[in-house]
Amino acid sequence: MTPVPTPQPAHLLALHADVQPAQSVLEADVYTLGRSPLCQIVVQRATVSRLHAKIEREGLRYLLVDAGSANGTFVNSQRLHAPHLLSDRDLIGLGAATALLHFVDPDPTVIPALRLHYDERKMLFSLDNQPLDLTPAQFRLLHHLYQFAGEVCTRESCAEAIWGRDYDPGMDADALDRAFSSLRSQLRRVEPEADLIETRRGLGYVL
Repeated sequence: MTPVPTPQPAHLLALHADVQPAQSVLEADVYTLGRSPLCQIVVQRATVSRLHAKIEREGLRYLLVDAGSANGTFVNSQRLHAPHLLSDRDLIGLGAATALLHFVDPDPTVIPALRLHYDERKMLFSLDNQPLDLTPAQFRLLHHLYQFAGEVCTRESCAEAIWGRDYDPGMDADALDRAFSSLRSQLRRVEPEADLIETRRGLGYVL
């Protein structure tokens, strides 16, 4: 019987001498990145905060989270506004868009292409080529999730997308839950088996 190969852990490759160590195998549950020598991955740059970002294991995937840094965390030159599920060959910048780290996953998880399509000219979503009849709130929520497809969208960012203001947990929690429930129901009217929106407990939602 042929043995089943063991999945290889992902790793980070430093792209600059300011980053130490030159290679980090991601075997622990959490890795810290920052200017402090106490971080597992140390970046000696003035624009990098002492504790700048974290990489957290989520099953077989890895989540990059900005730790409230002063100058931001970037993936592929885009500043993060929510936790980001890392993909093979992602380029990570700390404090600036310039790539300092290269994420390599020898056993990448294949994410199937979404059956959801957005026609920007018509401002119309379709699922399996069937147009979706969405309320304005449903449209704003789905558009926000679609813009960050594959990434975690926090409850705060989703609420702001729907209502255009900061999220108030005491006032908005139930309304936000209803907004997600109604959007999921609308998607299932077109495709009963559709389960496109994944809840990440304690983090947010992923399309």
